[in-house]
Amino acid sequence: MGGAKKPRLSQLEKKITKSKEEGEKQPQKREKLVSDVVSPSIEELIEFARTQRYLTPFVISEKFGIRLSIAKQTLNRLAEMKLVKLVSGNSKLRIFTPIEVVAEQAKSSEEHKEKPTAPKKKTKQSKTT
Repeated sequence: MGGAKKPRLSQLEKKITKSKEEGEKQPQKREKLVSDVVSPSIEELIEFARTQRYLTPFVISEKFGIRLSIAKQTLNRLAEMKLVKLVSGNSKLRIFTPIEVVAEQAKSSEEHKEKPTAPKKKTKQSKTT
């Protein structure tokens, strides 16, 4: 039942000239650059962690200009070294706090518990209708 029609001669000529022009115009392929990933030193991370109330991979990656995957690895490494503690999180987001901050919070909560509060006196108010 047929197929595609044969192109006319003028159409063939146009197609050939276009393909030749496109062949000449094709830009040269760029060479892929391998970006060096330099993770920050542990000392820098520890000093930064001490100044923060909480740490997430995003905070680390923004501060040091590294990828999120590397930031996750460094935070896990700090957690193994017992310098930060995992507070909460799931597979996508983890929230860490420095160990010193956790200790300070525990002390402050104990201080609040130790202070005895005076019992409040209940007074009866007369209802007037």
